[in-house]
Amino acid sequence: MIDLIWTLLDQAGEHTTLLLVCVFLFAVIDAALGVGAVLPGETGIVLAAIALADSPIHVALAVVAAAAGAFLGDHIGFAVGRKLGPRLGETKLIKRLGQDRWMAARDFVARRFWVVIVARLMPGIRTLVAAAAGASTIRYRRFAAICAVAAAIWATLWVVGGATIGRVLLEIVDKYTIPSFLVAGVAIATAVVVQRRRVQASS
Repeated sequence: MIDLIWTLLDQAGEHTTLLLVCVFLFAVIDAALGVGAVLPGETGIVLAAIALADSPIHVALAVVAAAAGAFLGDHIGFAVGRKLGPRLGETKLIKRLGQDRWMAARDFVARRFWVVIVARLMPGIRTLVAAAAGASTIRYRRFAAICAVAAAIWATLWVVGGATIGRVLLEIVDKYTIPSFLVAGVAIATAVVVQRRRVQASS
Protein backbone atom coordinates (compact mmCIF):
# COMPACT_ATOMS: atom_id res chain seq x y z
CA MET A 1 0.00 0.00 0.00
CA ILE A 2 2.76 2.43 0.95
CA ASP A 3 4.69 1.52 -2.19
CA LEU A 4 1.64 2.45 -4.24
CA ILE A 5 1.42 5.80 -2.44
CA TRP A 6 5.10 6.50 -3.16
CA THR A 7 4.58 5.68 -6.84
CA LEU A 8 1.54 7.94 -7.07
CA LEU A 9 3.35 10.78 -5.30
CA ASP A 10 6.32 10.51 -7.63
CA GLN A 11 4.02 10.64 -10.65
CA ALA A 12 1.98 13.50 -9.18
CA GLY A 13 5.15 15.50 -8.61
CA GLU A 14 5.50 15.82 -12.37
CA HIS A 15 2.21 17.75 -12.58
CA THR A 16 2.87 20.83 -10.46
CA THR A 17 -0.01 22.96 -11.72
CA LEU A 18 -2.56 20.22 -11.11
CA LEU A 19 -1.20 19.65 -7.60
CA LEU A 20 -1.44 23.34 -6.77
CA VAL A 21 -5.06 23.40 -7.97
CA CYS A 22 -5.76 20.37 -5.80
CA VAL A 23 -4.16 22.05 -2.78
CA PHE A 24 -6.39 25.09 -3.34
CA LEU A 25 -9.52 22.91 -3.60
CA PHE A 26 -8.56 20.83 -0.54
CA ALA A 27 -8.22 24.04 1.47
CA VAL A 28 -11.57 25.40 0.25
CA ILE A 29 -13.31 22.15 1.11
CA ASP A 30 -11.68 22.00 4.52
CA ALA A 31 -12.67 25.55 5.43
CA ALA A 32 -16.18 25.62 3.95
CA LEU A 33 -19.07 25.39 6.38
CA GLY A 34 -19.17 21.94 7.96
CA VAL A 35 -17.29 20.17 5.19
CA GLY A 36 -13.98 20.15 7.02
CA ALA A 37 -15.52 18.19 9.89
CA VAL A 38 -16.45 15.39 7.48
CA LEU A 39 -13.69 15.57 4.87
CA PRO A 40 -10.54 17.07 6.45
CA GLY A 41 -8.41 18.58 3.71
CA GLU A 42 -5.10 18.35 5.57
CA THR A 43 -4.44 14.80 4.37
CA GLY A 44 -4.61 15.82 0.73
CA ILE A 45 -2.54 18.93 1.37
CA VAL A 46 0.18 16.99 3.18
CA LEU A 47 0.38 14.39 0.39
CA ALA A 48 0.60 17.15 -2.21
CA ALA A 49 3.32 18.85 -0.15
CA ILE A 50 5.31 15.61 -0.09
CA ALA A 51 5.07 15.37 -3.87
CA LEU A 52 6.29 18.98 -4.21
CA ALA A 53 8.95 18.78 -1.49
CA ASP A 54 11.90 18.68 -3.90
CA SER A 55 11.28 22.27 -5.00
CA PRO A 56 11.19 25.09 -2.39
CA ILE A 57 9.49 27.32 -4.97
CA HIS A 58 6.70 24.81 -5.50
CA VAL A 59 6.29 24.43 -1.73
CA ALA A 60 5.99 28.20 -1.40
CA LEU A 61 3.37 28.26 -4.17
CA ALA A 62 1.49 25.48 -2.38
CA VAL A 63 1.43 27.60 0.80
CA VAL A 64 -0.09 30.46 -1.20
CA ALA A 65 -2.62 28.13 -2.83
CA ALA A 66 -3.64 26.60 0.51
CA ALA A 67 -3.94 30.00 2.18
CA ALA A 68 -6.05 31.36 -0.68
CA GLY A 69 -8.29 28.30 -0.57
CA ALA A 70 -8.74 28.54 3.19
CA PHE A 71 -9.50 32.28 2.87
CA LEU A 72 -12.18 31.57 0.24
CA GLY A 73 -13.64 28.68 2.21
CA ASP A 74 -13.90 30.82 5.33
CA HIS A 75 -15.77 33.44 3.34
CA ILE A 76 -18.29 30.83 2.22
CA GLY A 77 -18.97 29.96 5.85
CA PHE A 78 -19.09 33.64 6.82
CA ALA A 79 -21.60 34.43 4.06
CA VAL A 80 -23.88 31.59 5.16
CA GLY A 81 -23.64 32.68 8.77
CA ARG A 82 -24.34 36.31 7.89
CA LYS A 83 -27.40 35.34 5.82
CA LEU A 84 -28.97 32.93 8.31
CA GLY A 85 -27.82 34.60 11.50
CA PRO A 86 -28.64 32.89 14.84
CA ARG A 87 -31.02 30.55 12.99
CA LEU A 88 -27.98 28.70 11.65
CA GLY A 89 -27.47 27.09 15.05
CA GLU A 90 -30.87 25.40 14.74
CA THR A 91 -30.34 23.93 11.27
CA LYS A 92 -30.06 20.20 10.63
CA LEU A 93 -26.49 20.66 9.42
CA ILE A 94 -25.28 22.14 12.72
CA LYS A 95 -27.21 19.56 14.73
CA ARG A 96 -25.58 16.81 12.68
CA LEU A 97 -22.10 18.27 13.07
CA GLY A 98 -22.66 18.80 16.78
CA GLN A 99 -24.18 21.58 18.87
CA ASP A 100 -21.14 21.41 21.17
CA ARG A 101 -18.85 22.32 18.27
CA TRP A 102 -21.13 25.16 17.26
CA MET A 103 -21.25 26.58 20.80
CA ALA A 104 -17.47 26.28 21.09
CA ALA A 105 -17.05 28.14 17.80
CA ARG A 106 -19.41 30.92 18.93
CA ASP A 107 -17.55 31.17 22.22
CA PHE A 108 -14.21 31.59 20.46
CA VAL A 109 -15.61 34.19 18.05
CA ALA A 110 -16.77 36.28 20.99
CA ARG A 111 -13.23 36.52 22.34
CA ARG A 112 -10.07 38.39 21.32
CA PHE A 113 -8.42 38.55 17.92
CA TRP A 114 -5.70 35.97 18.58
CA VAL A 115 -8.10 33.57 20.31
CA VAL A 116 -10.18 33.42 17.12
CA ILE A 117 -7.04 32.69 15.09
CA VAL A 118 -6.18 29.80 17.42
CA ALA A 119 -9.73 28.49 17.11
CA ARG A 120 -9.38 28.55 13.32
CA LEU A 121 -6.48 26.12 13.68
CA MET A 122 -8.36 23.64 15.90
CA PRO A 123 -9.70 20.49 14.19
CA GLY A 124 -13.46 20.03 14.47
CA ILE A 125 -14.11 23.65 15.42
CA ARG A 126 -12.32 25.64 12.72
CA THR A 127 -14.81 24.72 10.00
CA LEU A 128 -17.58 26.39 12.02
CA VAL A 129 -15.67 29.47 13.19
CA ALA A 130 -16.31 31.45 10.00
CA ALA A 131 -20.04 30.68 10.07
CA ALA A 132 -20.20 31.60 13.74
CA ALA A 133 -18.46 34.88 12.92
CA GLY A 134 -21.00 35.56 10.19
CA ALA A 135 -23.86 34.87 12.59
CA SER A 136 -22.35 37.26 15.14
CA THR A 137 -22.05 41.04 15.09
CA ILE A 138 -18.37 41.01 14.11
CA ARG A 139 -17.49 43.49 11.38
CA TYR A 140 -16.37 42.11 8.04
CA ARG A 141 -13.03 43.97 8.08
CA ARG A 142 -12.14 42.41 11.43
CA PHE A 143 -13.19 38.97 10.20
CA ALA A 144 -11.21 39.33 6.96
CA ALA A 145 -8.07 40.30 8.89
CA ILE A 146 -8.46 37.35 11.27
CA CYS A 147 -9.21 35.03 8.35
CA ALA A 148 -6.14 36.15 6.39
CA VAL A 149 -3.74 35.66 9.31
CA ALA A 150 -5.26 32.31 10.30
CA ALA A 151 -5.27 31.02 6.71
CA ALA A 152 -1.60 31.94 6.26
CA ILE A 153 -0.59 30.22 9.52
CA TRP A 154 -2.70 27.12 8.79
CA ALA A 155 -1.36 26.79 5.24
CA THR A 156 2.25 27.22 6.33
CA LEU A 157 1.94 24.64 9.10
CA TRP A 158 0.43 21.93 6.92
CA VAL A 159 2.29 22.53 3.67
CA VAL A 160 5.75 23.16 5.09
CA GLY A 161 5.21 20.49 7.74
CA GLY A 162 4.12 18.00 5.11
CA ALA A 163 7.05 18.81 2.85
CA THR A 164 9.51 18.62 5.74
CA ILE A 165 8.48 15.52 7.69
CA GLY A 166 5.83 13.92 5.48
CA ARG A 167 8.21 11.42 3.93
CA VAL A 168 9.55 10.44 7.33
CA LEU A 169 6.02 9.81 8.60
CA LEU A 170 5.18 7.64 5.60
CA GLU A 171 8.37 5.62 6.15
CA ILE A 172 7.40 5.12 9.80
CA VAL A 173 3.92 3.98 8.78
CA ASP A 174 5.42 1.61 6.23
CA LYS A 175 7.82 0.15 8.78
CA TYR A 176 5.40 -0.24 11.66
CA THR A 177 2.09 -0.96 9.92
CA ILE A 178 1.86 -4.64 10.89
CA PRO A 179 3.03 -4.13 14.52
CA SER A 180 0.55 -1.28 14.86
CA PHE A 181 -2.33 -3.45 13.67
CA LEU A 182 -1.28 -6.21 16.08
CA VAL A 183 -1.13 -3.83 19.03
CA ALA A 184 -4.52 -2.34 18.08
CA GLY A 185 -6.02 -5.83 17.77
CA VAL A 186 -4.76 -6.86 21.20
CA ALA A 187 -6.04 -3.61 22.72
CA ILE A 188 -9.50 -4.07 21.21
CA ALA A 189 -9.69 -7.72 22.26
CA THR A 190 -8.64 -6.80 25.81
CA ALA A 191 -11.27 -4.06 25.99
CA VAL A 192 -13.99 -6.46 24.82
CA VAL A 193 -13.00 -9.10 27.39
CA VAL A 194 -12.91 -6.57 30.23
CA GLN A 195 -16.31 -5.18 29.24
CA ARG A 196 -17.87 -8.66 29.16
CA ARG A 197 -16.49 -9.49 32.58
CA ARG A 198 -17.91 -6.26 33.98
CA VAL A 199 -21.34 -7.10 32.53
CA GLN A 200 -21.18 -10.62 33.96
CA ALA A 201 -20.08 -9.34 37.36
CA SER A 202 -22.90 -6.76 37.51
CA SER A 203 -25.52 -9.39 36.56
